[in-house]
Amino acid sequence: MTTTRRQLLVMLATLAGCSSPPRLPATGPHPDTAPAAADNELRVLVFRAGAAARMGHNHVLRAADLRVDWPAAGPVLRFRLAALAVDPPELRARLGAAFASPVDDEARAGTRANLLKALDAAAHPEVVVRTLQQVGEGPRRAVEAEITLHGVSRRQWFVVAVDGRRARGEVVVRQSDFDVQPFAVLGGLLAVQDALVVQFELLQP
Repeated sequence: MTTTRRQLLVMLATLAGCSSPPRLPATGPHPDTAPAAADNELRVLVFRAGAAARMGHNHVLRAADLRVDWPAAGPVLRFRLAALAVDPPELRARLGAAFASPVDDEARAGTRANLLKALDAAAHPEVVVRTLQQVGEGPRRAVEAEITLHGVSRRQWFVVAVDGRRARGEVVVRQSDFDVQPFAVLGGLLAVQDALVVQFELLQP
C-alpha cells in the first residue's frame, strides 16, 4: 500500500469516528465516564468491518441509565440511546485484545454522533427488552423476549444462566432486522458489522 493511500485511510477512519459530535447538556457526569450500576449492566459489542477494517475500532456501549422492572413474566429492561456510554476505558480494558486499541475523547464523540444518527434517536429515543416467557428451571433457562429498537419490535430467543438472584446472558441482534442501516463510508470501505452482541447481567431485588 502506498504512503499516500495509507494516509488517506487513516484520515477517513478519523473522520468516520469524529464527524460532527452533538452538544450534550452539562448536567451530571458524562455517560462515557459515569460509573456502571452495581447490580445491573447491559453492554453492546460493535465490531468493525470493510476492506479497511483494521484502520477502525471495535466498540463497546454500556447502557448507563439501564432501568429494570420485574413483573411476573420476567424482567423488562429500558434504556435511552442518548445515555449510552461509548467505549468507557475501564470496560474496554476488561474485554481483552479485540478492544485494546485506545479511543480518545474526540473519537468517542464522533462514534456517539454516528450512532445516534443511524438509530434516529431523536424519533426513537428508548430501547425496551420485555420478557415474554421462560422455559426450563435451574441454572439455565431459554427466554423469549420482545426487543423494541428504532420503532420496530422483534421477538428473539436466547439462553440465560441463573445463579440465585443473578442472571447473565447474551444475544446476537442484527441491526437490519430493526430497519437500521449499519454505519459505513465509501461504499463499505470502513463499516461496522450488522450483527451486534448484547451482554447483560441482572440482579433481582
